[in-house]
Amino acid sequence: MFAIVTIGVVLWSIFPRAAKFPDPGIRLDEKDQPQLWQLVRKVAQQAGQQPPRDLFLVGDINAFVAERGSRMGFGGTRVMGIGLPLLQVLTVPQLQSVVAHEFGHFHGGDTRLGPLIWRTRDSIGRTIVNFQKTESLLSKPFEWYGNLFLRVTFAISRAQEFAADALSVRLCGKQPVQSALRRVNETGPLFDHYLQTEFLPVLNRKLRPPLAAGFGTYLASPGIRDLQVKVGEEAMQAKGNPYDSHPPLQERLAAAAAVDGAGNGPADGPVAVTLLRDVDAVEARLLAFLTEADEVAKLPRAQWQEVLVPTVVENWARIAREHGRKLPAMRVADFAVPRDRLDELARKIDPKIPAVERPAAAGWLLGVLLGSALLRAGWTVVTGLGEPVHVVLGDARLEPTALGRQLAEGKLDATAFATTCSQLGIGDLVLAGPDLPIG
Repeated sequence: MFAIVTIGVVLWSIFPRAAKFPDPGIRLDEKDQPQLWQLVRKVAQQAGQQPPRDLFLVGDINAFVAERGSRMGFGGTRVMGIGLPLLQVLTVPQLQSVVAHEFGHFHGGDTRLGPLIWRTRDSIGRTIVNFQKTESLLSKPFEWYGNLFLRVTFAISRAQEFAADALSVRLCGKQPVQSALRRVNETGPLFDHYLQTEFLPVLNRKLRPPLAAGFGTYLASPGIRDLQVKVGEEAMQAKGNPYDSHPPLQERLAAAAAVDGAGNGPADGPVAVTLLRDVDAVEARLLAFLTEADEVAKLPRAQWQEVLVPTVVENWARIAREHGRKLPAMRVADFAVPRDRLDELARKIDPKIPAVERPAAAGWLLGVLLGSALLRAGWTVVTGLGEPVHVVLGDARLEPTALGRQLAEGKLDATAFATTCSQLGIGDLVLAGPDLPIG
């Protein structure tokens, strides 16, 4: 019986499952987007490869290729995906180098090997999980083999990335390849932040500002430019890991520099998003796909300079309504609470907030409540894409959420803040509590 159960678990776990490959984005027809397709076909010819049958626009800083519908690495149709934000951050020559890299995966047969590796990983994972459910000691050898398989196959994946980079360098040149790698690494982590802090709050107001162009403006703001430098430096310092599918940036740049027979293409050129026709219509389709809501495509267009300030004002008022009265009665003069009291305030906001996150959560809310109190007193918001939110009245200027962050970090000078309150006459404004105006 033990042997039968063991064999049954293994056979059920390794039985091939049907692989699903839903559309990863919106399909770009060649008749609608001839310039982007022309670039893809040009690179395919240079690489000696067949172009993809389908070209998809996706919603992240990424590009990929795959063979859709393949069986154990055979058959299937070639597809390629290119991210809209990727088109915004790269020049046309840099994008061409990225497309060449992806054709390097076709050239090396990676897209045929990939499904087989993925299915094997999936089967090993199911076997381990199913044995763990039966509390069988037989899960141990499978766990050992699974870890070994991951290390080996991820090493293969890293070698494939180096080979694809080398093909891209030979076709396009070192400058576009290296600069594109740097650009992707320094901007990739910032796109989600842009979505969460800038784009989605406006979209939630039933308005649709430019997605790609807004990201470009966001990246150009002084604070975000400095952040890009920091993110890029961190990427350059990152070390490799046996379970990484991609080599670290520093190793990829060094390998690209050592490729023989490199092309001599430039890295400068127009922004790659200019290859798209009717960007607004394309963005509307992509947003409807990503949100799974067709009505998003029909939302009225809005310009960023028109919606930023109203969005901040509306969000601060909403947050004050939802959480301000949960706190004890406080005036603006009480803002600089001792850091150990932030834990108590955070638990009043939401008892489920993890202890380690409570100071930051309470500090952030107090910053928003401070900004909301100042707006009720006649102050106005000044901000821009990627820029801090200030409130101003005459020559006075404060950054409420930065003050909340300093409070959470224990860096706020309570004496200096009290002096500021006295000078500006804001100490008696209601900050929180039962008397907080919510109209």
